[in-house]
Amino acid sequence: MKKEKNRVNKKQKLYIIIASSLAIIVIVTSGILWLVQSGKINANKDYKEPLNKNFSFLVENESTELKNDNIFTGQYEIYQKLLKEFKNKKSTLSDPYVVTNPFLISPQTALIMFNTTKKEKVTVTIKGKHNDDLTVNFESSKEHILPIYGLYGKYTNKVILTTESGEKKELDIKIDDFAPTENAEVLENKIENSNGEFYFGTSSLGTGNIALDNYGEIRWWLNIGYTKGMTMLQNGHILLSNADNGPDLTSTSGVVELDMLGYVHKNYEIEGGYHHDGYELENGNLIILTSKRGGGSLADYVVEVDRNTGKVVKDWSLKDIALKVDPDLLEPGEITWGWINSVFYDKNTDSLILSLRNQNSVVAIDYQTGNIKWILGEEKYWSSKFKDYLIKGIGDDFIYPQGQHSVNILSDGRLSIFNNGYNAYKEETVSCKSLKNNASYAMVYSLDLNNKTAKVDWKFGGKEYFSYALSSFTYSTNGHRVFNSGWHFTDEVNYEDPACTQFSNDKYDAYIIDFDENNNIVNKLKSPESKFEVVKANIYNLESVSVKPKTINVVSNYKTELGKYLIPYEPDKYEELSESEALEFKNSINQEIVFEIHNNKFSFVGYYPKDTSVNVTFISPRGKAYKYVLKESGQDIKDFINLSKLKSGRYYVFAEIDGEKYNIGNYIDIQ
Repeated sequence: MKKEKNRVNKKQKLYIIIASSLAIIVIVTSGILWLVQSGKINANKDYKEPLNKNFSFLVENESTELKNDNIFTGQYEIYQKLLKEFKNKKSTLSDPYVVTNPFLISPQTALIMFNTTKKEKVTVTIKGKHNDDLTVNFESSKEHILPIYGLYGKYTNKVILTTESGEKKELDIKIDDFAPTENAEVLENKIENSNGEFYFGTSSLGTGNIALDNYGEIRWWLNIGYTKGMTMLQNGHILLSNADNGPDLTSTSGVVELDMLGYVHKNYEIEGGYHHDGYELENGNLIILTSKRGGGSLADYVVEVDRNTGKVVKDWSLKDIALKVDPDLLEPGEITWGWINSVFYDKNTDSLILSLRNQNSVVAIDYQTGNIKWILGEEKYWSSKFKDYLIKGIGDDFIYPQGQHSVNILSDGRLSIFNNGYNAYKEETVSCKSLKNNASYAMVYSLDLNNKTAKVDWKFGGKEYFSYALSSFTYSTNGHRVFNSGWHFTDEVNYEDPACTQFSNDKYDAYIIDFDENNNIVNKLKSPESKFEVVKANIYNLESVSVKPKTINVVSNYKTELGKYLIPYEPDKYEELSESEALEFKNSINQEIVFEIHNNKFSFVGYYPKDTSVNVTFISPRGKAYKYVLKESGQDIKDFINLSKLKSGRYYVFAEIDGEKYNIGNYIDIQ
């Protein structure tokens, strides 16, 4: 009786845990569930494995497939289904086929599809709220598949289609969704109509990806959080961090290439994870900031990735390069010494320009040899052995980089950065009071590399724009420059509170300031959220005017085995159970527990108390059983466990919570 009561109490505890997770479950899995329920994800093939008769209970129990997918897996199938429906409808201009948020992750977009009797150019006009209509011309065709960007959220948008022969169709496109943040406050605006020139931003402390117009209105966003830097690619796509955890707490597992509709064209998994920034070379290859697996340090490794294969074709270890100059530069265990947060390739000098935040320095290295060319940073952050590389600042107004971001080399050879004005060297927790008089600037330096000197040509900023971290100073194709004080403390911050630090303060916003080619401020916004990077670009010029994606392509430069590097656990390590141990799960309590699995990474959705232990066991019809530890009592739950080492086949999923065994009613197929 006592044992049965114990079972009931544990089951009640489990119900409490599950109930606390429901809100998270709805948010995280809604897109995936929609795909499954609508049939847009095909079920994996049935595995006809030999059955160990002792394990017949596995197949006799009612189980459902827990799909090893991510939100992107079904995008190509969605597109094919939309095309099929479009052709079946035989839609015309008078009755076009309209689909909002077609690929599920870009809520303020749509596809408009129709046919015309002859080839015609089509003009699309999206009516603006401020007499700022967005107009775009599409190429001549009989079959029109038109991407519609820049729609307003929580709003019925008026969209006008006009053919070159003079036919016209007005549509009302209602968007129910709105980004989980407020519009930006307009402090100054001299732009009447940007016509699609929006401010694209990423954030690790707010809505992941968002685009604002010059009136502060949100005109585009992604409902999956991409939190790192953003690279506008030559083909009109965007390179962003993917949404999967990387091998350390500050990285993702790689990058994705996607378009404005949210269609993911490629997912590149990087062995050391993705840190902060990327750059596209003229040949299409990608320069990616990462960490070297097994290198003992973070965010000080750079790789060049072949765009087509995902293979690393060239690499540069900043730690190895620095230690060649001075083997005693770093102290034992100093794993975040460099922390590269920005990269630029200078074609004129064949150099990689790198922002080493935690060295308060910008470093140029030779693309071919990897040797250091020059360092813009104070002597005190480098040993005497680096003196021949150091650039000396001249002029009374000279300011050296501190905690800087967003390096660029201008066409005339000058260097620009966002200078945070925060000493990130051997960073320690400091009080908000100590930061009250710090100042951040966008800065342009003239470099005399022959004499190893630099002077300040231009700067903008001050105390009122101080940003402890994040932030950017970027250039757009129309000659504009965008200042982004991305981690600015709001007016609500109590600087005198001794408990307030740069890490504990949770009141952030961002100033976004647009300068024209003559250094005049033409737009000034105040975003209610922090911004890692802000780039001004035309939402339609980013992409070709026709949308004809072929298929999603997942490429990997290595067999990714996440979690073995600088993490206090090994999420892909399992214990293989004996047959007798596996059979102990035969009489498990039937209980639904919500897990999810993407790209062979298996995780629980929700919360477990600190004193709870959680194991997950996967059992095949053959009786092969593999036990993973998700959480031991007193520990935090692991973000995920990596199933990449499991052999192909079907596995039934069981959980063990505080020693009690549960059959969660799911199986997975590993291919």
